[in-house]
Amino acid sequence: MDPVTSRATRFAAVALATVLAACPSAKAPEDPSIRHDATGSCGAGLDARACGRAFGLVQAASGFGNVKHEVLLDPTSTLVPGRGIEKIDGGAFRVLPIRCAQERAGAGKDAASDNGAVDASTIDFSYVGVSVDGALVSADADLAPWLQVGAEASEHRVSLVALAFVRDLDPQFFGAGGEVALAGDGCECGRATHFVGAVKAGGLVSYEMTVRGGELRGRALDFVKARLAKGDARVTQTVVGGLEVDGLDALTGGTTTPGTAPSTKPLGFRVKNPVPIAFAVYPLADVCRFAFPVPEVSPEVVDFGDVPYGTEVTRLVHVVNRAPVELRATLGERTFVVPALGSTDVPFTWSPRGDALGCEPIMQEETLSFVPRDASAPVSPRSQSVRITARARAGKASFRQHEHVDTGVHRKPEYPATKRQWSCPPDYAVATCRTERAECGDGRCLTDGYAVNAGPEGNGCRFGCTGPDGLIPGFSSNFCRFDAVMECRLRCR
Repeated sequence: MDPVTSRATRFAAVALATVLAACPSAKAPEDPSIRHDATGSCGAGLDARACGRAFGLVQAASGFGNVKHEVLLDPTSTLVPGRGIEKIDGGAFRVLPIRCAQERAGAGKDAASDNGAVDASTIDFSYVGVSVDGALVSADADLAPWLQVGAEASEHRVSLVALAFVRDLDPQFFGAGGEVALAGDGCECGRATHFVGAVKAGGLVSYEMTVRGGELRGRALDFVKARLAKGDARVTQTVVGGLEVDGLDALTGGTTTPGTAPSTKPLGFRVKNPVPIAFAVYPLADVCRFAFPVPEVSPEVVDFGDVPYGTEVTRLVHVVNRAPVELRATLGERTFVVPALGSTDVPFTWSPRGDALGCEPIMQEETLSFVPRDASAPVSPRSQSVRITARARAGKASFRQHEHVDTGVHRKPEYPATKRQWSCPPDYAVATCRTERAECGDGRCLTDGYAVNAGPEGNGCRFGCTGPDGLIPGFSSNFCRFDAVMECRLRCR
């Protein structure tokens, strides 16, 4: 048994054990706190908890845009790395019985240490969308082309999926397989356009249904949503790798306070027990002579979190160089070296700009460019680039409210008129409540019944002053004046 097959077999054993452990033995009791009536009801197909999560994923899917990674989902690890793939118009993949690539000797993980070669705390790629026959498709993809794969009576697996890949600490690299032949400036391998590449470990949650080809109509997400709402009893839930997705309740109204705007906080993905769930799909050109494969960059959407405008923040972008030559990477005005058939972390620094009050989601695209460190290296193409997106929720760092309060000079001032009750704007938390330049009839606001008060109340401040109602011997009148000051700091919901 060759090393690649041995590795796939070990992966299959781990993944199959996880899938079996994830199979539900009985439905959980109905949870009345889960509200999904606004989006639909799953009927007899799924219990309330699973139904609520499914509709949360439907809501989330529209925010993930197009698929940037070509992968084949394979939670039972039945695929073999290096196997040829024919990509069909419309996005479908057909796995061929030929070996178009093989793992480079000494590169990648040792089969005996597969389970320990990942960093479960680092999510390199996360996605919510639809898969057809294991291939990820965008939410707005037209399903009609999939009718070309088999007759109308043929069966297809359509799934609503949430998945996350964890950091691979020892990635696999590939060279040409035994059935690759040179063809002009490129190469060929039967009908293959791609090949099964590196294994991807992580976790997934899927709601899978089996449908006939003649039923595949419309947009991918609309099709899945209609099936869920119909209460199709054939819809099954599978959880692999202990994937948890935080923030779905806020999308379906499960935890959102009535009358408030929905949260803009991105979903959070956590994988408790990473297992192999997919394989990358690489173009055949990657193993042709003098090939310069596109480096793998993760994450492609860099989440900087909550950032006040003008604050410089840095996150690391992980780069895996699949070419056998050293590369020079350029991001902004900085350059970095990436070893041949190796990886490195590149710092990505960003300072969001703007003047909005409150947290607004902002995004900015940057280009990470790559060229061989040795300019004479015979590679084709001569350069590669990857677009990465910076994402943050940003706003003014602080909000300050100020008012001069003055009773005027009177024998009996209207002290109640000095009361102020202020609240911080949405997305801000009270930091300081204070008075400045306080003056009273006694000069210091400390005697004869005078007092100037300031303090927090709720997410804001209260102010006011009290004093004597009658003339004080030696004074012809009474008064109270001060500046009320409230400061709030950015705190995104």
